[in-house]
Amino acid sequence: MRMLLGLLLLLALTGNSRATYCLCKDGVAEKDLQTSIDYACGVLGDCNQIHEKGPCYQPNNVKGHCDWAVNSYFQRAGQVPGSCNFSGTATTSPNPPSTVVTGCIYPSSPGINAGTGAPGTPTFPGPPAFGPTGGFDPSGNDALSLITSIALTLGFSVIVFL
Repeated sequence: MRMLLGLLLLLALTGNSRATYCLCKDGVAEKDLQTSIDYACGVLGDCNQIHEKGPCYQPNNVKGHCDWAVNSYFQRAGQVPGSCNFSGTATTSPNPPSTVVTGCIYPSSPGINAGTGAPGTPTFPGPPAFGPTGGFDPSGNDALSLITSIALTLGFSVIVFL
């Protein structure tokens, strides 16, 4: 019985593997995009990929750098709800930006080192603190993700304590 429950838990953990990116919205004022960059890079402490000699420096514009910064933040935050809003300047997408140049690798899955060229151990401080951060939509993927997480946690707890 334990083996069957363990196998089901493993299958549940590996069942959903689609890419999700956080990108800055088109048509947002450069000042607002720069605020998002400043926050994301200030919290993450590593935006070296978009510095002048970095592999993601091109395209050298505020929108391109904003895409990199908020996506890196979002991935390192574990794609938690609200971590890709940045006061309405960003949104999630199943596709990377169309302006990605060769050599620039956009992370598409959660992880503490997502979006960095070198290992690091910064911690996630929470969703962006400036302005409204979006909310939890009980009818969308957020609810499914939350329910899945709760079910997996309970299932794993039962296996451990049996």
